[in-house]
Amino acid sequence: MLKILRFIHYTAGMVGSLIVLLMSITGILLNHRSLIGYSSAASMKIQTLIFALHSGYVGNTSIVWLTDIGAICMIVLSISGVWMWISFVIKISKGRKRRRKRNG
Repeated sequence: MLKILRFIHYTAGMVGSLIVLLMSITGILLNHRSLIGYSSAASMKIQTLIFALHSGYVGNTSIVWLTDIGAICMIVLSISGVWMWISFVIKISKGRKRRRKRNG
């Protein structure tokens, strides 16, 4: 069971981190538009694309589901991480109890 949980945690972490990375980079670029520039039509097209990626709409296509996947991955990471941590703590406490019984 723990191997399956680790695989789920790892997969959600990889997928979720890529989506969060995309959202983070586009968010930073939107906050600091001077990095892209305002002087040309090309820079305005880049800003439009960055805003579209960040908001979840590229042209007439909605990619909001992509941000939903990122959010679901973060939820899965949180739950599976806590679950693995609790399993680890329980395993350690059982090991300590066994050692106490042997030594006591």
